[in-house]
Amino acid sequence: MPPVQSSSDLQEIFDRLSQSIPGYEIRPQQLELAEAIARAFEQERGGIFEAGTGTGKSLAALIPAAIAGKRVVVSTATISLQEQYIYKDIPTLQKALDFELKATMLKGRGNYLGLRRYEEHLLEEEVDSKIIRWLNDTEYGDIGELDFSPPVETWLEINSDSDDCLRNKCKRFEECFYFKARKRADEADILVVNHSLLLADAASDGNILPPYELLIIDEAHQMPEIATKAFSLTISMRGLNRLASRALKNVGAPGHLVHNMEEFGADFFGRLHQSSPIGRNRIRAGIDAAQELYLAITTLRDWLSSQDFDSVLDVDNARDRLRIKAKSLISTCTRFMNCLELVQNPVPEWVLWTEKTDAYGGKLEIVAAPLSVATLLHDHVFNKRGLMSSVWMSATLATGGEDPFAFFKKQIGAPTSVLQAQVSSPFDYPRQAVMYLPTMPEPNDPRFVIQAAEEIDRILKVSNGRAFVLFTSYNAMNGIYDILEPKIPFECKRQGMMSRQRLVEWFKETPNAVLFGTSSFWEGVSIDGEQLSCVIIDRIPFQAPDDPVYEARCDALKNDGASSWFNDLALPHAIMRLKQGVGRLIRTKSDRGIVALLDARIVKKVLRTKYSWLSAAHAGYQKSAALQQPG
Repeated sequence: MPPVQSSSDLQEIFDRLSQSIPGYEIRPQQLELAEAIARAFEQERGGIFEAGTGTGKSLAALIPAAIAGKRVVVSTATISLQEQYIYKDIPTLQKALDFELKATMLKGRGNYLGLRRYEEHLLEEEVDSKIIRWLNDTEYGDIGELDFSPPVETWLEINSDSDDCLRNKCKRFEECFYFKARKRADEADILVVNHSLLLADAASDGNILPPYELLIIDEAHQMPEIATKAFSLTISMRGLNRLASRALKNVGAPGHLVHNMEEFGADFFGRLHQSSPIGRNRIRAGIDAAQELYLAITTLRDWLSSQDFDSVLDVDNARDRLRIKAKSLISTCTRFMNCLELVQNPVPEWVLWTEKTDAYGGKLEIVAAPLSVATLLHDHVFNKRGLMSSVWMSATLATGGEDPFAFFKKQIGAPTSVLQAQVSSPFDYPRQAVMYLPTMPEPNDPRFVIQAAEEIDRILKVSNGRAFVLFTSYNAMNGIYDILEPKIPFECKRQGMMSRQRLVEWFKETPNAVLFGTSSFWEGVSIDGEQLSCVIIDRIPFQAPDDPVYEARCDALKNDGASSWFNDLALPHAIMRLKQGVGRLIRTKSDRGIVALLDARIVKKVLRTKYSWLSAAHAGYQKSAALQQPG
């Protein structure tokens, strides 16, 4: 079909959806978002759109994507959201289309079973019979199909691995699950990936995903953090030992080169361990002792680069396999060298720190992260070769101020030509919810924990349980849980007692349940109906002050006389995060409940800034001085 020329094409598909799907009703906000996305596609411009909870973002984006006549990549924050697009949203849309829409999902390579590697592993070790039964039935060879978690070490031996891939020279190439997935991706009109895979493709200059013209980034608020991790460099003694083992076992590297690297690594990390406190600690000055380890890794890399393996008897593609493994080892050496180069000579554009878990020889790792990913995202995503338009959408992108998207646009390096819009939620917040801001001491006051526990106890009695109690740290969660668990007359659990998914299932199945959680429950959890009638948040979710990247970004803003670290970084980040937590409560038009925020700073400080948090968090919530049962 040709590109959209007017909103009538979109309206027609929405009409068909309402006719073909029982209970589906057309929401003006959903059509408004779809029209905005279609406009960005037509004008070949970037688009940044915030759409409130309940808008139906996925279908609003998929409809203009389906009729654009271009290949579209949809990128999500998680694999579970990828699966929602593939197994729920796209089949729903297909019912309203008069043409076939080819859509598929592509995950990172390590999610697929490698048939040749599996067979070779079978010759050495036994494999769980459940994996054998699964292999006899599976069509896609995707670990996500398993209803159990295989041992990590086993899966690393049998999954698809670029370090050990012969491509079309492999005897199982035609049956390879990963390359079958790649073939489906090549043929798809809509390809659903996750942010990590999208960024890996961007960093590889498009060597992972097929060419595409349009890009939709869902849950876009997570992209800056995921990009920071994706473009970071790390080195540890564990990583060096793995490199050494692979170099000896896989390509027969000279023992003296490998052992030399290990010895310099042990000496360097041993001294670093003695001088590094537990936790995360910034590296602000160069460490000259890294030079010897750097040179040792360089020597190993030079040897790997010089090998053609022509003297190896070429049985079963032995030479090609050695060359592939050597190429992977060279890549690992290069990453380690780049990290150590920064350790020796820190630059303002990178943040370096050590991460130490305990005082007795535990994990010690050096991490180097980009201070900003704006330029990287601008160059690799917005300006990707062949890309006509990218749309960034989420329920939480705006943070208030003259330009509500200024903070997010700065984070992602958005061009000035980008389109932007805020689409309101279809929910009636004044009717459906109450916001309760009790009088409390500030969180750093010694009295806060006891009074917070008393207030939470009182609120839970009013809400009759049915609550999420959300915290910004594990310490706070565990401390208040230990105080309240013996007193609360409702079943309660805290994060960590079982898997996240199992906790959500337990909460849905247990009458009047109370769940204590931290960061992973602030978003990505949707519970409809009375079962979740109360969300309690202990404090404004400012970033942890011991986060080295956050600290470095604050330092940069403090040194910039025209900027404010609080107004330009700390507060907008907290607003976006707080909106996610508040958004757990109202998920449908029939939901009702209470949001309680126990942080007195929301009234004393935040509402006096240029940002209006109440409108940013969720326009229309009633502000209540006294707790009341939702009406």
